[in-house]
Amino acid sequence: MYRCCVAFCFVLAIAWNFGCSPAPKGAAPSTSVKGTVKIDGKPIPTGEIHFGLTGFPGSTMQITDGAYSGQAPVGKNHVEVFIYKDGPPSTTDPTKPSKVVATLPKYWGPTSTLDATVNATGTNEFNFDITSK
Repeated sequence: MYRCCVAFCFVLAIAWNFGCSPAPKGAAPSTSVKGTVKIDGKPIPTGEIHFGLTGFPGSTMQITDGAYSGQAPVGKNHVEVFIYKDGPPSTTDPTKPSKVVATLPKYWGPTSTLDATVNATGTNEFNFDITSK
């Protein structure tokens, strides 16, 4: 009887572990997006824009002359905008400057106020106007 109880508990523990753990998450379905990013009404010369869904890998697109295009996950995306400027010398290579984020914190990281709902079909064009102050 003791062995049956131990075996039952062992099977129950394994079923609980696999049955209640989250499913492995790969890439979410994605589709084409495009748009513009302006700061204080002027196109951003260069930078990056990130689209991402909670729990899934996001996508990064380059901003050139205020425009970007690429693939983004379908659904409500958290959006981040990064503008970089040269910072102090790099710790790994003192002859090169490090890159410092010049965008206000409200536009990048977990506190970004930007979002976009990407639809599986149709045009997904998102234009963002951010400020430097």
